[in-house]
Amino acid sequence: MESPTSSSTFDRVVDLVPELSQASERTVSVLSGGLTNTSYLVVTEDAQFVVRIGCDNAPTLGIDRVAEQEAITLAEEAGIAPELLLFTQPEGHLVTRYLSGAHGFSVDEFVAPTVVARVAALLRDVHGLGSVDRRFDPYADIHRWMNLLRSRGASLPDRLGPLLPLVEETERKLAHAPAPESVLCHNDPYHLNFLDDGSLWLIDWEYAGMGDAMYDLAGIGYRLDSEGKDHLLTSYFGGVEPAAREHLEALVPVYICWNAVWSLVEADDGMAGFDYVNLASEFLDWLPYRS
Repeated sequence: MESPTSSSTFDRVVDLVPELSQASERTVSVLSGGLTNTSYLVVTEDAQFVVRIGCDNAPTLGIDRVAEQEAITLAEEAGIAPELLLFTQPEGHLVTRYLSGAHGFSVDEFVAPTVVARVAALLRDVHGLGSVDRRFDPYADIHRWMNLLRSRGASLPDRLGPLLPLVEETERKLAHAPAPESVLCHNDPYHLNFLDDGSLWLIDWEYAGMGDAMYDLAGIGYRLDSEGKDHLLTSYFGGVEPAAREHLEALVPVYICWNAVWSLVEADDGMAGFDYVNLASEFLDWLPYRS
């Protein structure tokens, strides 16, 4: 990984933010946890910032930087995302305030009932925000990425074989069902994308777009047992309707498949030193998912 102090891209981004470029003192360290971009914590004498250098393969990954910026702006205005100081187009470099008092969640913490209820409430707020000019379609992403992996001659996990027809069956069934309301969704409710400082914050809006709110809930529900799924739905809707439970169960494999195939694409294109194939395996470990 290139040192930020020797990176011309990093320097150009910093120069665009007066609080950074005019600081007399500045220390830089790499922030761990990112799977797509490289992010740095920059500490000045007065404040702390996150500087994210966007990845080069955003089109391959289906990232829409314009929609991402629109979604972050809406979320920031609602007090859901940290303050945005800079977002460059089309590169997707950004600078935000660092939430110094916030902490992330371990997986065990994230699936605790009290946290699930808070996350459900936050996602309900996200789904009540305005619209962005992008439709998120997990099925189209999966089809496109599978074609790419096959063209590369990539080695595919055996467990992906029976999962793909199940996802295609869900796609066909939902195409003939009444369409759910299209709302702004985060679409990547990974546990590391939530930060807690007494309030919950949501970061990494690269896949934000208009879509099915239940897909966001599936991104929480795939880790939960039957009782946990009911608690998630109750926290979001106020109760558990059979149709909502069925919808959630149908989308859990779709969410797992999207993330597993994304990980396999990143095995060729992603950051060096991270085991994306193992990440795909970790998602597939949830199949057959808990019911």
